[in-house]
Amino acid sequence: MADGERQVKAGAQEMNNCYSWKTVGIPAPQGSKTIGRYGQLIESSKALKPWRQLIVDDAKTLPLEKPLDTPIGVSLVFLFPRPKRHFTTNGQIKANAPKFKTTRPDLDKCTRAVLDALTIGGVIKDDSLVYSISVYKRYCARNEDPGVQITVMDSEELPFK
Repeated sequence: MADGERQVKAGAQEMNNCYSWKTVGIPAPQGSKTIGRYGQLIESSKALKPWRQLIVDDAKTLPLEKPLDTPIGVSLVFLFPRPKRHFTTNGQIKANAPKFKTTRPDLDKCTRAVLDALTIGGVIKDDSLVYSISVYKRYCARNEDPGVQITVMDSEELPFK
């Protein structure tokens, strides 16, 4: 958690109402639920709560007086660790190793976890304000930490309106 906080403080960029930072950690999905003993819904992914908390902690370091409450655009780049089979015996990424991650977790479930964390962390008032979103997931480059690169822009910063 301390590494993620240092990364945000050093890497957060603010441009009017545009904030960009990277939260370091293994992205976890949100969405699948199981029914508990007393009928309550319980999140299936045990990794979700700590992942979302990393994002919330990083979001709380942003210089926001109050959550953004205007139409918002969000860009997310999920970075996943590469499996061992993507590397040669000397540690280089194989030439035929894929760049994009096309296996689980699902992109929409990872996105849902981040948007809820942005709401809990006080960056946006409600995730229903998000009217534009750009998302993709890929494998980490060599010596790159896994996590998510988050950019949040109000409607004045977006290239289209």
